[in-house]
Amino acid sequence: MQPAWASGSSVIVVAGKGGVGSSTVGAALAVMAARDGADVLLISVDGRPGLGPLLGGPRLDATDRLLCTVGSGRSAGRIRGRTVPPQQAFADYLELKGINGVLRKAASAASLGSIAAATPGLEHLLVLGKIKELERDHAADLIVVDAPPAGHAASFLRSASALQDVVATGPVRAQADEVAAMLADRTRCQALLVTLAEETPVNEVIELAYDVEEELGLALAPLVVNACWPDRDGLMSTAAAAAKQQGVKLTSADAAALDAAAAFGRSRLLGQRAQLARLADELPIPRIVLPRLPTATFGRTELDVLADALGGPVLQ
Repeated sequence: MQPAWASGSSVIVVAGKGGVGSSTVGAALAVMAARDGADVLLISVDGRPGLGPLLGGPRLDATDRLLCTVGSGRSAGRIRGRTVPPQQAFADYLELKGINGVLRKAASAASLGSIAAATPGLEHLLVLGKIKELERDHAADLIVVDAPPAGHAASFLRSASALQDVVATGPVRAQADEVAAMLADRTRCQALLVTLAEETPVNEVIELAYDVEEELGLALAPLVVNACWPDRDGLMSTAAAAAKQQGVKLTSADAAALDAAAAFGRSRLLGQRAQLARLADELPIPRIVLPRLPTATFGRTELDVLADALGGPVLQ
Protein backbone atom coordinates (compact mmCIF):
# COMPACT_ATOMS: atom_id res chain seq x y z
CA MET A 1 0.00 0.00 0.00
CA GLN A 2 1.11 3.54 -0.70
CA PRO A 3 2.03 5.56 2.40
CA ALA A 4 -0.44 8.28 3.35
CA TRP A 5 1.87 11.09 2.27
CA ALA A 6 2.04 9.74 -1.30
CA SER A 7 -1.68 9.17 -1.76
CA GLY A 8 -2.71 12.55 -0.37
CA SER A 9 -2.09 14.60 -3.55
CA SER A 10 -2.76 14.16 -7.23
CA VAL A 11 0.49 15.97 -8.24
CA ILE A 12 3.90 15.46 -6.62
CA VAL A 13 6.74 17.71 -7.79
CA VAL A 14 10.14 16.06 -7.26
CA ALA A 15 13.05 18.49 -7.00
CA GLY A 16 16.65 18.66 -5.82
CA LYS A 17 20.12 19.90 -6.69
CA GLY A 18 21.54 18.48 -9.91
CA GLY A 19 23.28 15.18 -9.24
CA VAL A 20 21.32 14.13 -6.13
CA GLY A 21 19.18 11.64 -8.06
CA SER A 22 15.84 13.46 -8.02
CA SER A 23 14.87 12.08 -11.46
CA THR A 24 15.59 8.55 -10.30
CA VAL A 25 13.59 9.15 -7.11
CA GLY A 26 10.72 10.41 -9.27
CA ALA A 27 10.82 7.19 -11.30
CA ALA A 28 10.89 5.11 -8.09
CA LEU A 29 7.92 7.10 -6.77
CA ALA A 30 6.02 6.25 -9.96
CA VAL A 31 6.83 2.55 -9.46
CA MET A 32 5.69 2.69 -5.83
CA ALA A 33 2.34 4.23 -6.78
CA ALA A 34 1.79 1.89 -9.74
CA ARG A 35 2.32 -1.12 -7.47
CA ASP A 36 -0.88 -0.03 -5.73
CA GLY A 37 -2.76 -0.12 -9.02
CA ALA A 38 -2.44 3.58 -9.78
CA ASP A 39 -2.34 5.08 -13.26
CA VAL A 40 0.78 7.28 -13.03
CA LEU A 41 1.84 10.01 -15.45
CA LEU A 42 5.56 10.89 -15.17
CA ILE A 43 6.36 14.33 -16.61
CA SER A 44 9.94 15.44 -17.22
CA VAL A 45 10.02 19.25 -17.27
CA ASP A 46 13.60 19.41 -18.59
CA GLY A 47 12.86 16.74 -21.15
CA ARG A 48 15.17 14.02 -19.77
CA PRO A 49 14.41 11.29 -22.32
CA GLY A 50 16.35 8.64 -20.37
CA LEU A 51 13.59 8.28 -17.80
CA GLY A 52 11.58 6.27 -20.32
CA PRO A 53 14.20 3.56 -20.91
CA LEU A 54 14.93 3.45 -17.16
CA LEU A 55 11.35 2.24 -16.70
CA GLY A 56 11.53 -0.11 -19.67
CA GLY A 57 9.78 2.14 -22.17
CA PRO A 58 10.66 4.47 -25.05
CA ARG A 59 12.53 7.74 -24.69
CA LEU A 60 10.28 10.55 -23.51
CA ASP A 61 8.91 13.14 -25.88
CA ALA A 62 5.85 15.38 -26.02
CA THR A 63 3.57 12.39 -26.68
CA ASP A 64 1.95 10.55 -23.80
CA ARG A 65 3.45 7.04 -24.03
CA LEU A 66 3.09 3.87 -21.96
CA LEU A 67 6.39 3.10 -20.24
CA CYS A 68 5.50 -0.02 -18.27
CA THR A 69 2.82 -1.87 -16.35
CA VAL A 70 3.35 -2.92 -12.76
CA GLY A 71 1.66 -6.05 -11.47
CA SER A 72 -0.83 -8.16 -13.37
CA GLY A 73 -4.52 -8.62 -13.83
CA ARG A 74 -7.18 -6.09 -12.95
CA SER A 75 -5.13 -4.64 -10.10
CA ALA A 76 -2.11 -3.81 -12.30
CA GLY A 77 -0.91 -0.23 -12.36
CA ARG A 78 0.75 1.55 -15.22
CA ILE A 79 3.28 4.30 -15.75
CA ARG A 80 3.04 6.69 -18.68
CA GLY A 81 5.58 9.35 -19.49
CA ARG A 82 5.97 12.57 -21.48
CA THR A 83 7.63 15.95 -21.59
CA VAL A 84 5.83 19.32 -21.72
CA PRO A 85 7.69 21.63 -24.13
CA PRO A 86 6.74 25.29 -23.56
CA GLN A 87 5.85 25.67 -27.25
CA GLN A 88 3.33 22.85 -27.02
CA ALA A 89 1.95 24.19 -23.75
CA PHE A 90 1.53 27.59 -25.43
CA ALA A 91 -0.29 26.04 -28.40
CA ASP A 92 -2.55 24.06 -26.08
CA TYR A 93 -3.26 27.23 -24.11
CA LEU A 94 -4.26 29.09 -27.28
CA GLU A 95 -6.55 26.24 -28.22
CA LEU A 96 -8.06 26.24 -24.75
CA LYS A 97 -8.83 29.93 -25.20
CA GLY A 98 -10.61 29.24 -28.48
CA ILE A 99 -7.82 30.28 -30.87
CA ASN A 100 -7.80 27.44 -33.39
CA GLY A 101 -6.54 26.41 -36.79
CA VAL A 102 -3.97 28.35 -38.79
CA LEU A 103 -4.11 31.34 -36.44
CA ARG A 104 -3.19 29.16 -33.47
CA LYS A 105 -0.30 27.53 -35.36
CA ALA A 106 1.04 30.89 -36.50
CA ALA A 107 0.71 32.45 -33.05
CA SER A 108 2.32 29.53 -31.26
CA ALA A 109 5.23 29.37 -33.71
CA ALA A 110 5.99 33.09 -33.93
CA SER A 111 4.91 34.60 -30.67
CA LEU A 112 6.22 32.54 -27.75
CA GLY A 113 9.83 33.70 -28.02
CA SER A 114 8.99 37.39 -28.11
CA ILE A 115 6.25 37.13 -25.51
CA ALA A 116 8.42 35.08 -23.14
CA ALA A 117 11.31 37.54 -23.52
CA ALA A 118 9.00 40.34 -22.46
CA THR A 119 7.37 38.28 -19.69
CA PRO A 120 9.95 36.50 -17.49
CA GLY A 121 8.55 33.31 -16.02
CA LEU A 122 5.92 32.85 -18.73
CA GLU A 123 7.41 29.66 -20.16
CA HIS A 124 7.49 28.07 -16.70
CA LEU A 125 3.92 29.22 -16.08
CA LEU A 126 2.78 27.66 -19.37
CA VAL A 127 4.32 24.32 -18.39
CA LEU A 128 2.75 24.47 -14.92
CA GLY A 129 -0.50 25.52 -16.54
CA LYS A 130 -0.45 22.39 -18.71
CA ILE A 131 0.22 20.26 -15.63
CA LYS A 132 -2.67 22.03 -13.90
CA GLU A 133 -4.97 21.21 -16.83
CA LEU A 134 -3.89 17.55 -16.74
CA GLU A 135 -4.57 17.45 -13.00
CA ARG A 136 -7.94 19.14 -13.36
CA ASP A 137 -8.92 16.73 -16.15
CA HIS A 138 -7.92 13.73 -13.97
CA ALA A 139 -5.44 12.59 -16.64
CA ALA A 140 -3.90 10.18 -14.09
CA ASP A 141 -4.34 9.02 -10.52
CA LEU A 142 -0.95 10.55 -9.76
CA ILE A 143 1.12 13.00 -11.79
CA VAL A 144 4.83 12.88 -10.88
CA VAL A 145 6.65 16.01 -12.07
CA ASP A 146 10.43 15.75 -12.46
CA ALA A 147 11.28 19.42 -11.86
CA PRO A 148 14.41 21.28 -13.01
CA PRO A 149 17.45 21.12 -10.67
CA ALA A 150 17.28 23.12 -7.42
CA GLY A 151 18.86 26.23 -8.90
CA HIS A 152 15.94 26.47 -11.33
CA ALA A 153 13.24 24.63 -9.37
CA ALA A 154 12.43 27.65 -7.21
CA SER A 155 11.99 29.95 -10.21
CA PHE A 156 9.94 27.25 -11.94
CA LEU A 157 7.59 26.94 -8.97
CA ARG A 158 7.65 30.68 -8.25
CA SER A 159 6.58 31.65 -11.79
CA ALA A 160 2.89 31.86 -10.89
CA SER A 161 3.35 34.11 -7.85
CA ALA A 162 5.92 36.23 -9.71
CA LEU A 163 3.49 36.90 -12.54
CA GLN A 164 0.69 37.59 -10.06
CA ASP A 165 2.87 40.44 -8.78
CA VAL A 166 3.26 42.08 -12.18
CA VAL A 167 0.15 41.15 -14.19
CA ALA A 168 -3.11 42.60 -12.91
CA THR A 169 -5.69 41.19 -15.33
CA GLY A 170 -6.13 39.10 -18.43
CA PRO A 171 -5.50 35.47 -19.39
CA VAL A 172 -1.93 35.37 -18.03
CA ARG A 173 -3.15 36.56 -14.62
CA ALA A 174 -5.99 34.03 -14.72
CA GLN A 175 -3.54 31.23 -15.51
CA ALA A 176 -1.19 32.39 -12.74
CA ASP A 177 -4.07 32.45 -10.24
CA GLU A 178 -5.16 28.93 -11.19
CA VAL A 179 -1.63 27.53 -10.98
CA ALA A 180 -1.02 29.26 -7.63
CA ALA A 181 -4.27 27.77 -6.32
CA MET A 182 -3.15 24.27 -7.32
CA LEU A 183 0.27 24.70 -5.70
CA ALA A 184 -1.27 25.95 -2.44
CA ASP A 185 -3.77 23.06 -2.15
CA ARG A 186 -2.17 20.06 -0.42
CA THR A 187 -4.87 17.73 -1.72
CA ARG A 188 -3.82 18.65 -5.25
CA CYS A 189 -0.06 19.20 -5.07
CA GLN A 190 2.99 18.77 -2.86
CA ALA A 191 6.75 18.86 -3.25
CA LEU A 192 9.07 15.91 -2.65
CA LEU A 193 12.55 17.36 -2.12
CA VAL A 194 15.63 15.19 -2.61
CA THR A 195 19.13 15.67 -1.25
CA LEU A 196 22.34 13.84 -0.45
CA ALA A 197 23.83 13.83 3.05
CA GLU A 198 26.56 16.19 1.88
CA GLU A 199 27.16 19.84 2.75
CA THR A 200 26.34 21.61 -0.54
CA PRO A 201 23.19 19.59 -1.38
CA VAL A 202 22.00 20.04 2.21
CA ASN A 203 22.58 23.80 2.01
CA GLU A 204 20.51 23.99 -1.18
CA VAL A 205 17.67 21.76 -0.03
CA ILE A 206 17.24 23.75 3.20
CA GLU A 207 17.01 26.97 1.22
CA LEU A 208 14.64 25.40 -1.33
CA ALA A 209 12.40 23.92 1.36
CA TYR A 210 11.84 27.26 3.11
CA ASP A 211 11.35 28.97 -0.25
CA VAL A 212 8.80 26.41 -1.39
CA GLU A 213 6.81 26.15 1.83
CA GLU A 214 6.90 29.67 3.25
CA GLU A 215 6.88 31.79 0.08
CA LEU A 216 4.77 29.59 -2.19
CA GLY A 217 2.63 27.76 0.34
CA LEU A 218 3.44 24.44 -1.35
CA ALA A 219 3.13 21.53 1.06
CA LEU A 220 6.23 19.43 1.65
CA ALA A 221 6.20 15.65 1.51
CA PRO A 222 8.85 13.89 3.61
CA LEU A 223 12.39 14.92 2.68
CA VAL A 224 14.25 12.20 0.76
CA VAL A 225 17.92 11.74 1.66
CA ASN A 226 19.26 9.68 -1.21
CA ALA A 227 22.23 7.33 -1.58
CA CYS A 228 23.08 6.91 2.10
CA TRP A 229 25.95 4.67 3.12
CA PRO A 230 25.07 1.82 5.52
CA ASP A 231 25.93 2.64 9.12
CA ARG A 232 28.65 0.12 9.99
CA ASP A 233 30.07 0.43 13.49
CA GLY A 234 32.79 -2.08 12.61
CA LEU A 235 34.54 0.59 10.58
CA MET A 236 35.54 2.24 13.84
CA SER A 237 37.89 -0.68 14.61
CA THR A 238 41.40 -1.13 13.22
CA ALA A 239 42.05 -3.98 10.80
CA ALA A 240 44.35 -5.64 13.35
CA ALA A 241 41.70 -5.52 16.08
CA ALA A 242 39.00 -6.88 13.76
CA ALA A 243 41.31 -9.65 12.54
CA LYS A 244 42.17 -10.66 16.11
CA GLN A 245 38.48 -10.75 17.02
CA GLN A 246 37.79 -13.07 14.05
CA GLY A 247 40.90 -15.20 14.54
CA VAL A 248 42.38 -14.14 11.22
CA LYS A 249 46.02 -13.30 10.51
CA LEU A 250 46.83 -10.35 8.25
CA THR A 251 50.04 -9.33 6.60
CA SER A 252 51.15 -5.79 7.31
CA ALA A 253 50.33 -4.82 3.71
CA ASP A 254 46.80 -6.22 3.97
CA ALA A 255 46.27 -4.49 7.31
CA ALA A 256 47.45 -1.17 5.88
CA ALA A 257 45.13 -1.49 2.86
CA LEU A 258 42.15 -2.40 5.06
CA ASP A 259 42.90 0.46 7.46
CA ALA A 260 42.98 2.91 4.52
CA ALA A 261 39.63 1.60 3.25
CA ALA A 262 38.15 1.79 6.75
CA ALA A 263 39.43 5.35 7.17
CA PHE A 264 37.63 6.34 3.98
CA GLY A 265 34.45 4.62 5.17
CA ARG A 266 34.68 6.31 8.58
CA SER A 267 35.12 9.69 6.94
CA ARG A 268 32.03 9.19 4.77
CA LEU A 269 29.94 7.91 7.67
CA LEU A 270 30.97 10.69 10.04
CA GLY A 271 30.21 13.30 7.38
CA GLN A 272 26.87 11.64 6.62
CA ARG A 273 25.93 11.55 10.30
CA ALA A 274 26.83 15.22 10.70
CA GLN A 275 24.68 16.25 7.73
CA LEU A 276 21.74 14.10 8.85
CA ALA A 277 21.96 15.73 12.28
CA ARG A 278 22.10 19.14 10.64
CA LEU A 279 19.00 18.37 8.58
CA ALA A 280 17.18 17.32 11.74
CA ASP A 281 18.11 20.63 13.40
CA GLU A 282 17.63 23.05 10.51
CA LEU A 283 14.86 21.37 8.52
CA PRO A 284 12.62 19.65 11.08
CA ILE A 285 10.35 17.72 8.73
CA PRO A 286 9.85 13.96 8.36
CA ARG A 287 12.43 12.28 6.15
CA ILE A 288 13.04 9.07 4.24
CA VAL A 289 16.53 7.64 3.89
CA LEU A 290 17.28 5.76 0.67
CA PRO A 291 20.22 3.35 0.41
CA ARG A 292 23.29 3.83 -1.73
CA LEU A 293 23.19 1.25 -4.52
CA PRO A 294 26.73 0.61 -5.83
CA THR A 295 26.09 -0.86 -9.26
CA ALA A 296 27.58 -0.45 -12.73
CA THR A 297 24.12 -0.46 -14.32
CA PHE A 298 21.04 1.10 -12.78
CA GLY A 299 17.73 -0.37 -13.89
CA ARG A 300 14.38 -1.69 -12.82
CA THR A 301 15.78 -3.92 -10.05
CA GLU A 302 17.39 -0.90 -8.38
CA LEU A 303 14.22 1.17 -8.87
CA ASP A 304 12.28 -1.52 -7.04
CA VAL A 305 14.70 -1.28 -4.10
CA LEU A 306 14.19 2.50 -3.94
CA ALA A 307 10.42 2.09 -4.31
CA ASP A 308 10.47 -0.27 -1.31
CA ALA A 309 12.39 2.30 0.73
CA LEU A 310 10.06 5.14 -0.31
CA GLY A 311 7.12 3.13 0.95
CA GLY A 312 8.89 2.25 4.20
CA PRO A 313 9.23 3.99 7.54
CA VAL A 314 9.31 7.77 7.70
CA LEU A 315 11.73 9.22 10.27
CA GLN A 316 10.23 11.98 12.40
